[in-house]
Amino acid sequence: FLLLAAGLYYLDTGGILLWALAACGLHELGHYLAIRLLGGQVSLLRLTCVGAEMRLSSRCPLGPGRQILAALAGPAVNLLLALVLARQTAQLGDRAWLFSGINLTLGIFNLLPVAQLDGGRIVHNLLVLLGAEADRAVLRISLLLAGALAIAGSILLLQGKVNGTLPLTALWLLLSPLAAERG
Repeated sequence: FLLLAAGLYYLDTGGILLWALAACGLHELGHYLAIRLLGGQVSLLRLTCVGAEMRLSSRCPLGPGRQILAALAGPAVNLLLALVLARQTAQLGDRAWLFSGINLTLGIFNLLPVAQLDGGRIVHNLLVLLGAEADRAVLRISLLLAGALAIAGSILLLQGKVNGTLPLTALWLLLSPLAAERG
């Protein structure tokens, strides 16, 4: 995480990295506060090159309904910040617009129904509540969506409409559940 952050900081000519890290920190704080308010405990917080991983303590487990609320809390913080800041850009300036956009993107992205993201956790727990086979269904949804994003991102990259971030992120979303399935 630190090596990637240092590299991105070095390459960041637009001053976006610190705003993105702040949005990510607030996102995780939303999860943490929701977990605590719902009666859970966090046993591990690990920062990786693709985000943060928070594990719940087995001593204070949360049921599927509460896990859904905890998963929604991070994106909710980002979407609320995006809305509040977008309405205040005239008073706060361009940086508020930038921070609003970063929060909007992070909030929406994390709601995608992919296993590694909050949306995947939400779908998994909804399926558990419905009595369905959650693991296989979420894996299939993840692979389908990540594959579609990888194809779309690659086409947009070849057309010069996006940088390599979308295809690389889609590739991570595609390969990560496959690696977890093998492990």
